[in-house]
Amino acid sequence: MASHFDSSRYEALKASGELPSPRGVALAIVRLTQQEDVSMAELARIIRSDPAFVGRLIKAANGIVAMTRRPVVSVQEALMVLGLPAVRTMALGFSLLSDYRGGACERFDYDAFWSSSLAAAVAAQVFAQRNRAGAPDELFSLGLLSDVGSLALATIYPTEYARILAEARRYPERRLADLEQRAFAITHTDLSAAMLADWGVPKVLVEPVRLSETPERSGAAPGSRDFLLLKTLLAARTMAALCLAPTADRPALLRELIDTVAAFEMSPDELLAAADRIVAMWRDWVSDLALPAAEPPVFSALIEAAKQRGGEAFRAATPEHSGFECESGQSGEVTVNDEAVDGSVRALVVAADPALRAQLRAVLEAADCQVFEAADGAGGLERALEIQPHILLSDWALPQMDGLALVRALRATRIGRSAYMLLLTELDEEDRVVEAFAAGADDFVGKPVKPRLLAARLHAGLRVVRLQQELERDREQIRRYAAELAVSNRRLQEAALTDTLTGLPNRRYALDRMQQAWLAATRNDQPLACMIIDVDNFKQINDTHGHDAGDRVLMATAEALRGALRGQDVICRTGGDEFLVICPQSELTAAIGCAERLRQAVDALEVAHGELRLQVSISVGVAARDASMANLDALIKRADEGAYLAKRRGRNRIAAVQQMG
Repeated sequence: MASHFDSSRYEALKASGELPSPRGVALAIVRLTQQEDVSMAELARIIRSDPAFVGRLIKAANGIVAMTRRPVVSVQEALMVLGLPAVRTMALGFSLLSDYRGGACERFDYDAFWSSSLAAAVAAQVFAQRNRAGAPDELFSLGLLSDVGSLALATIYPTEYARILAEARRYPERRLADLEQRAFAITHTDLSAAMLADWGVPKVLVEPVRLSETPERSGAAPGSRDFLLLKTLLAARTMAALCLAPTADRPALLRELIDTVAAFEMSPDELLAAADRIVAMWRDWVSDLALPAAEPPVFSALIEAAKQRGGEAFRAATPEHSGFECESGQSGEVTVNDEAVDGSVRALVVAADPALRAQLRAVLEAADCQVFEAADGAGGLERALEIQPHILLSDWALPQMDGLALVRALRATRIGRSAYMLLLTELDEEDRVVEAFAAGADDFVGKPVKPRLLAARLHAGLRVVRLQQELERDREQIRRYAAELAVSNRRLQEAALTDTLTGLPNRRYALDRMQQAWLAATRNDQPLACMIIDVDNFKQINDTHGHDAGDRVLMATAEALRGALRGQDVICRTGGDEFLVICPQSELTAAIGCAERLRQAVDALEVAHGELRLQVSISVGVAARDASMANLDALIKRADEGAYLAKRRGRNRIAAVQQMG
């Protein structure tokens, strides 16, 4: 079912007053930036009244200037870097992020939504810095808000949208947009575009959002700004999906990303560098905002694995024009390295005279080159872009485009930078030769061609080409080693932060993650709670039944606790029979309710050990950050006191010292 956007439907939703909208300082910023005579000083004054937004604004500005100038440290500098349109849209995005971190739609993963939106934001920003499709700050905001329609539908229709999401997951063949259109007479994509337009986002940025799930409907010419904006958004959203996807889904998403960034002519090194930067920035953002972060892939290893799985699947996913080191021979076959299928050197002969082409072909084939031909300059350029030759032999005098212009045009492309180029000319004046070298030619040959002299010149060129091929093989081997090292380092890091018995994060991870949560909660004035959990009578279990029984109890308890936690909570084993649960964005009452679910889950356990059936229970201490706590240690100590109190009151219960008195 096609989506037919009905503007009256959006107006009705808007009139209901239930659409997500900015509040407080963000609303003031939006209104002020809509004024033509807005004062930077007045805008800075309003922004400073929200310390959390100040930090995010400066962070966003530094994401743009990090590679080119000193860091931004003030609101005024951030405003100069970002400009009013980007500041307005960022105020919208971060206001919604703060106010809609949760909701009543059970099937809508609010944390994953915002984590994905932030990944799309930084990816759009980084890609825009590469392809110049638009201002990186505006693309950051676009990525952040490009799927806001999904949040809106979850907010307005929590029950109905939960049912639709469940149906879409149960029956993948049913398009989510079709289900939305049938139920609400509007899709999340159309709603996103309408909301952005209503908030004053320029039409040129709204259109990519509208077409984001139906890009085939775009009539934009390849290379145009509209085309690049759409491709940038699509690449950013695919990158975000890759960051959060299960391992099994990553190869297909990688192929989709490669296809999309083909429009940018990105080389493998450029894509890897961009991916590494995107992941680093994304993890920094989600950490600051206390959002759960999935473990993103190691992109060098992911690409290497795709190549090693072979060829065929990876080659099919890598178009000739993608900017990846591909080639096409006469058969049209594409490979992922810089050499011909049979290891030969590709040579392109461009000359109008068939006899001259035949003569040059004979010399090249005698040197074991794979030879291609073109009869004019324009055809030579097209053929060069297709086959990516290692050596170009071109007559200076050509129809449509002379040899000098052909050399200049190829040197301006990525694939032409490393080719060895020889020009053939009847003239050998000094100025003519200097002009040829200035245009990018590596050598020249006089006409009529002397085969022995041409062979000698070719010998020098082939030596350069083969040295380049050896260098590329060495680089590929280094990439492979780097990918293997990255995977090994990641495994070592995971091992250092993981409890080997239960598979939960260990004490080292717990303290680091707790510190991050504390800083984020303090900086943004948000709630934070934690729990200390002790397994009741664990020493007695060990002493009576042995350490094997104790290990089984710990593993079963860890699994039960993990299964009963909320999505945003983090559980760690901090030693012995003690566990720590970190509860971001949680008041004391909510944390106590979660603790009761954990207690009940463990209380229902019956751990089998041989013929024994062991009953297990836990004592839980709960605490929440309050004004009396000077630091993180005070919060943990309060939770520990609660656990001690629960044991003293008879075990298998929950206690919070803050509820006493």
